[in-house]
Amino acid sequence: MFLIMSDDWKNNIPLRIRTKVFLRDWYIRNIRNPYQSFRRKQGLADKDLFKHIKIQTNYMCTRKCSFCHYGLERSPVKQNINEKLFKRIINELASISYSGILSLYEINEPLTDKRFNEFLKYARKKLPRAWIFITTNGDLLTTHRVSQLFHDGLNHIYLNSYDDKACERNLNMLSQLDDSLVKKITHINRTYQETWTSRAGNVKQFYKEVCQAPCDQVYEIMYIKPSGMVCSCINDFYNMNEMGDLNKASLFEVWFGTKFQKMRRELSRQNRNCSDLCRVCDYVGYGNLPKVPFFWKIKSVLHNFNSKKSI
Repeated sequence: MFLIMSDDWKNNIPLRIRTKVFLRDWYIRNIRNPYQSFRRKQGLADKDLFKHIKIQTNYMCTRKCSFCHYGLERSPVKQNINEKLFKRIINELASISYSGILSLYEINEPLTDKRFNEFLKYARKKLPRAWIFITTNGDLLTTHRVSQLFHDGLNHIYLNSYDDKACERNLNMLSQLDDSLVKKITHINRTYQETWTSRAGNVKQFYKEVCQAPCDQVYEIMYIKPSGMVCSCINDFYNMNEMGDLNKASLFEVWFGTKFQKMRRELSRQNRNCSDLCRVCDYVGYGNLPKVPFFWKIKSVLHNFNSKKSI
């Protein structure tokens, strides 16, 4: 299930690839955001709140794609998030007037959860400033449901088409929607896509060279599984890097806890050997946040600056 590589992995990789890795890592450290890199290395970013929180409400999907967890597991764990736990998480976010990004899905098809719209309405009511979106394959999406989702508080939908039949269906559905709704949907035709990420070595056929660059995920994204377990990142299929259990601790106790802090320090120094998951990870370390409107970013930054003292 998990790809293990020896410590001398570099000896088996051509010079061209190693040079590419070196240049990419150098760019991340010195060009992309040297100020943020400095803050993280000095521990000044340890008190930064996540920019994006992912709450996966169940383990169900309508497909078994080769590049995903469900393509690896014939019988994935069947588990739904406890409704009381979900509401407590949202309430904790509301206590600081959270205005960041919220997605009610991750390694699943969000619309398989029959409670999804109720969860969405609750989140929108409690978090009026949050940017809420989902990614879906469209198998369970209809024009009526699109309208209902946006009515209940969704900001954006990323609609992925993985085969020709699905692409035709999704495009046909989009053609029947009002322009005001179409503007809130990003359709991505993935029928011709041949390469995918390996999800930190879990999907072996898409494995690339190990990346030794710093990683943004542990600074920017909090990922909550249906069990309430918080893992270091979305690539942790098998709970290798457990950061905390929200059934026993609050969001902020976990996010600012010693496990997260230790991992952030190591990854900010490019030490991908800090865990068995990270040591074989080929994620480049940045660029994983969804795009949001510029005006929302400005309002969010100002709001977060004024509400930091609440944490």
